[in-house]
Amino acid sequence: MPRDTTFNPCWLNRTDDDSIELSKWLTNGKTTKTFKCLLCKTNDLDCSNRGWSAIEQHMKTKNHVENIKSLKNNSTFVIGPASTSTEGVIPTAHLRLGALKQPLILDFQEQVTKAEAVWALTVAQRAISFNSCNEIGDVFRIMFPDSKIAKEFSMQAKKISYVLSYGLGPHFHQELVKSLKRNDKFVLCFDEQTNNQNRKQLDLLVRYWCFDQGRVVTRYYKTILLGHATAIVLKNAILDALKTDGLDLKKLLMLGRDSPYVNLSLEKMIEAEMEKIGGGLLKIGGCHLHVVHNGFKAGLLSTDWHAQNKCIDLYAWFKRSPARQEDLVDIIEDFNILMEKTLLYFTSTRWVLLGKVITRVLTLWEPLKEYFLVLLPTKEKKQIQKNDRYDRIKLSLTSYTIKIQLQFVLFLCETIFDRFLTFFQQEAPLIHLLYVELSALYRDVLVQFLVPDYVGNKTGNELLNLDFKLKEKQLNNKQIRIGESTRKLLMNITQKEREDFFEDVRTIYHAIAQYFKNNLPLNCSFVRDMQIFNPSFKSAEYTHELSRIAKAIPGLLTDTEIDHIRDEWINYSLENFDQKWIVEGRQDDGYGNEKVIFHRIDYFWNHVLSMKMVDGRPKFPILGKLIKNILIIPHGNADIERGFSINENIVTSNRSNLSNTSINALRSTYDGVKFLGDGSSHKVYVNKDMIKMVQSSHLLYKQDLNSRKAAVEQLEKENEEMLQVDEACKEILKEEGELLSNQKDLQQQLLQASQIITEATARLQIAIKNKDNLDMDRASILIDGGNMRNKSINEQLVKVTEDLIKIQKKRKDAFDQLHRLKRQKCSTN
Repeated sequence: MPRDTTFNPCWLNRTDDDSIELSKWLTNGKTTKTFKCLLCKTNDLDCSNRGWSAIEQHMKTKNHVENIKSLKNNSTFVIGPASTSTEGVIPTAHLRLGALKQPLILDFQEQVTKAEAVWALTVAQRAISFNSCNEIGDVFRIMFPDSKIAKEFSMQAKKISYVLSYGLGPHFHQELVKSLKRNDKFVLCFDEQTNNQNRKQLDLLVRYWCFDQGRVVTRYYKTILLGHATAIVLKNAILDALKTDGLDLKKLLMLGRDSPYVNLSLEKMIEAEMEKIGGGLLKIGGCHLHVVHNGFKAGLLSTDWHAQNKCIDLYAWFKRSPARQEDLVDIIEDFNILMEKTLLYFTSTRWVLLGKVITRVLTLWEPLKEYFLVLLPTKEKKQIQKNDRYDRIKLSLTSYTIKIQLQFVLFLCETIFDRFLTFFQQEAPLIHLLYVELSALYRDVLVQFLVPDYVGNKTGNELLNLDFKLKEKQLNNKQIRIGESTRKLLMNITQKEREDFFEDVRTIYHAIAQYFKNNLPLNCSFVRDMQIFNPSFKSAEYTHELSRIAKAIPGLLTDTEIDHIRDEWINYSLENFDQKWIVEGRQDDGYGNEKVIFHRIDYFWNHVLSMKMVDGRPKFPILGKLIKNILIIPHGNADIERGFSINENIVTSNRSNLSNTSINALRSTYDGVKFLGDGSSHKVYVNKDMIKMVQSSHLLYKQDLNSRKAAVEQLEKENEEMLQVDEACKEILKEEGELLSNQKDLQQQLLQASQIITEATARLQIAIKNKDNLDMDRASILIDGGNMRNKSINEQLVKVTEDLIKIQKKRKDAFDQLHRLKRQKCSTN
């Protein structure tokens, strides 16, 4: 061991010869170069010179061996799952033999609740239906007749629903939010799909540094059910979710997304909102796995091979016909009983997986020929008459060219794409390897059809600057890479067919290369600079790259911290680290070669960043702040797509009535089991906080039920009031209409009376002129009658006008009330 060895936190993960974890009795001393044994109650013991050997020496002392024996024989000693809280942990000053971790003390009712909580965790983790929980208590009582807990255990469909929706689900979500609030930054990954409810389901995941586990984790955050999924709708949904949980928008480092333009628009909208509060997003493009899939797709679609359609035709022929499947299986068993007997489905969003589909087709090639070319024409003639799909399949199976094309596509998948996609579908942080791996992927494509010396070992911009269409740099037909299996099949086709095939191969390679050149972030200096966090780049010469990275993260480091981080990096480069921080182990690769298994990069950095100064201060505080927020940058969107598979198990076709609350609760609980129990419900440490949440879930359920009931009653009341006001408005409008009609009639009558007066007046003038007394009397009578009529109509008009003014005011008040009620209803909704 090197001199001046400091206490290594990873020693706590080891076990002694009695299979007891050292963390149960070993702890750091007052300085970074000492340790203590809690069993032997030692003072500080030195490990600066001998390191781990000093601890091994102490384990062999007589006193320690005797204490270990007592420890193993002590019935009060419990080795349980680690808790993320300090609950149940005894202070060192009061530590006694056999009680290094005190078991959780529960009264009987709490033990029953704990059993119910564990069952609820199991229901969520295994996607057991709620109705399956009916009478489960009776089953347990039959199975465990002597168990008092089983006698009190109670769990039915309704109870499991509210235990998850108002107890466990909110508990795990609240704990997650607490963890996010401890961090400087987090990444929000999102994607949406149409679920079995025929609704758009927006899933949100968060990626952050978990201080409790000392590593990067990706956790389920929330599900939002939508109708329309436009960019503005998604933006509002995301911002509302963060606001509801009190998460500072400034802490959002970046969005993990795939490539559709709607998500690009969303990213711009989120960034605009962050700029309003002085924040900003880190942007390095969408999901790189999608780019790889789409590059492969671009290559295949550049020709008229349609390899995917040939596989789809074969799969569709047997999909819904058990009789056809049985006939094919019989033929397959005649060839080889151990041969796979089913064809695989091709999904248009995962183009590289076409290789696995083609593998199965080529494996079953001869049985498929026997089925389609011999069995069907002789025994099932009606099936194939005027059947376009059969004609296409027959053409494929009788064409050697098509078989060669499929074999070449398989070569592309297996040789170039499969390893990359498999590697980058890990949850572990791989952003430090993204640049070199993307360069290697693009280089692998180029060397398939270009002179190797022209491509060389170039990376990044050097690769992008290559002109891959130069004729003098192209490999000839004998040199171009198509795979040995493909080349052997070429002997069965004509020279013209071979020439056409090689022309198509070059077209495919050029299309893939062009797509990668346009879309891979090989010219992104930020992606290139992040290589330095690989332990192999531990050198002082990378301080400029470090500064560029530090400046690129919006709002993380101050100018002073950026100035100091250079010194911390230089100190880091001078440290000597235990190789066990980097290498997990070694194994044979199956070919007689040694394969090195590396730890996750966050495992290495967690140990580095745990190093302390002599006075106990962190050795690399600013570097740690940067690295913990760099390693959370996603290298793809595989995590959220794995969540879609979980959704399919949760929101099944027979559970299409699950509410948004239930879906969130099930996903949060599933995630909690994965995070705290490594995917096993019985490994989750059920603490008192969790028990209290389960116990209070019924009350919360009732309160929510009452709130919903009150909201429904209020809504019904508002609807009834609106209906009454609406009817009143209709009556008012009807009354107003009658008054207006009456007013119009009176005005018409007034006009007629005025015309009579006018005509009578003219007649009187003529009678006076003609001295016709009789006609003068008649005209005077008409004038008097007209005036009386005029007066009566005017009196009626005044009355109608007054009534109109009143009814119009009444109408205005009624419509104002109606609009107010509508606004109130919208606000309530």
